Amino acid sequence: NEWLTPEEAKAFCPPLNISKEARYPVMGAALQRRGGTARHDAVAWGYARGASARGVHIIQNCEVTGIKRAANGAVSGVETTRGFIGAKKVGVVAAGHSSVIMNMAGVRMPLESYPLQALVSEPVKPVVPCVVMSNTVHAYISQSDKGELVIGAGTDQYVS
Repeated sequence: NEWLTPEEAKAFCPPLNISKEARYPVMGAALQRRGGTARHDAVAWGYARGASARGVHIIQNCEVTGIKRAANGAVSGVETTRGFIGAKKVGVVAAGHSSVIMNMAGVRMPLESYPLQALVSEPVKPVVPCVVMSNTVHAYISQSDKGELVIGAGTDQYVS
């Protein structure tokens, strides 16, 4: 990481208002030049392609409704909205719902999911060249490769 002065931050991200009269003046910035953002859909499809290449069967739009275990406790498959799927091994990749799915198998995971609110604009011409965040106001803004502004805030205080 690099620590930047307000002037260096403005040079890196011209839309920043570094006026000392701003409601929340910029005191400095942290910069990770090798950092970046990944398109979530591209990441998911990359994992899916890799899993498929290794023999994993991917069934879309198929909700898991239960995990079945054999008498010895080993997983024998999953119950789904499309019927039973037998399997000797099951990977749980349900993000914030992983603890819900694992509970179906009788396994308690010490995870709590907190909803994160964000909004995405219509595509606009490039204006924000990096991710800008403020711990003071608990907010961030970035621009997608398609031009949408992605604006978000801190997590809700209640678990989902």
